[in-house]
Amino acid sequence: MDQEKIIQYALGNISDVDEKNTISQHLLENKESREFYISVKNTWSLSKAGDTGDDLKAEYNKLSRQIVKPRYTILRSVLKYAAVLVFAVAISYSLQHYFDRTAPLSMNEVICPAGQIAEIVLADGTHVWLNAESTIRYSNAFNAKNRKVELSGEAFFDVVKDEKNPFSVKVDEMQVKVLGTSFNINAYPGNNLLETTLVEGKIELLSPKGEKIIELKPGEMASYNLSESKIYLSKVDTRFYSSWKDGKISFYNERLEPIIVKLERWYNVKFIFKDEEIKNYRFTGTILKNKPLYQVLEIIKLSSPINFEVIQKSEDKNEIILSKEK
Repeated sequence: MDQEKIIQYALGNISDVDEKNTISQHLLENKESREFYISVKNTWSLSKAGDTGDDLKAEYNKLSRQIVKPRYTILRSVLKYAAVLVFAVAISYSLQHYFDRTAPLSMNEVICPAGQIAEIVLADGTHVWLNAESTIRYSNAFNAKNRKVELSGEAFFDVVKDEKNPFSVKVDEMQVKVLGTSFNINAYPGNNLLETTLVEGKIELLSPKGEKIIELKPGEMASYNLSESKIYLSKVDTRFYSSWKDGKISFYNERLEPIIVKLERWYNVKFIFKDEEIKNYRFTGTILKNKPLYQVLEIIKLSSPINFEVIQKSEDKNEIILSKEK
């Protein structure tokens, strides 16, 4: 990036929001430019005690015209300031590098509550859809070269391709390495299975030590059994594992119990099975999130011998008791 722009940015002379964001992102990703920016800011800060703002801006405008190739040179026109100024800037460099190395990285956290679906776009352009009761965490230093996130719950990722800087997702005891692809991860706390379903592209599952375990192809799902520490690979219809991001629960010949778990998260309610037998009733169909829960329950009742009773709770989740029709 042109050093003149960095100087103008440091002086506060750039007002266009998009241009400011572009320069800010460049400084975040480019160490050399960032150090040059710091030198300009420090020189400005330490010099302004002896000059007026107009004088200093005129001085820096002259400096910017003199910049051709040198990267970190304190330009000749600045040398008129006392040697203590250069010394102070050098100290500032040292302190800045020290804090860059020692300051702990803070984490950004996005939490999607029960009954909701959230969509976020990360700094590298990657789209992430979070299902209900899910959380994604990533460093405040996340950028095009540092693409690591942590997931608890379920998310669908549409990752920007960058072979030199793979995207990675940490879930429990496993890591997912991504080069550029679309995939779904279901890793809710308490589940014995961590399910990764590949829609498009290529992903690798890695051990906590970063060792490659398996590579997935489109249309495959890897189910990692936590209690057995084993991975089971299967061919699937990916629509049944990714349709939730479009506000649909699609299922084919699926047991009622796992369907109910999804409904609990979507509608923020608690289901209670009065008869264990009905957990194994099987259903095929699609449920739309914009439909009221009562309508969904009526459809279940009409398609199977199941009754339901709704118990309103003032300070907790409403309860729906499911029982076998007598």
